[in-house]
Amino acid sequence: MIYSCRVPHQWAPGEYVWRQLANDLSARIADGIYPLGSALPAEDELASEYAVARSTVRRALGELHKRKLIQTLRGQRNAVVAMPGPGGLPG
Repeated sequence: MIYSCRVPHQWAPGEYVWRQLANDLSARIADGIYPLGSALPAEDELASEYAVARSTVRRALGELHKRKLIQTLRGQRNAVVAMPGPGGLPG
């Protein structure tokens, strides 16, 4: 399932696109678009939705792993395991 962006994305200059994407995905988790236990869309779906390269999506997902918001089991999609708190870290 592909969710449309709330507004067309215009990436802010001077900040890495992967970091902005990670922040947007974190906001979607906080907003309940991707609730706890749900699977995120596949990398290629996210890349298409945000009009970025899959490597950018992978880097953003890596950041969400680092923040401990998502987890990946081998051969499965990334699943939401925590809600972001202040600063995008698990609450």
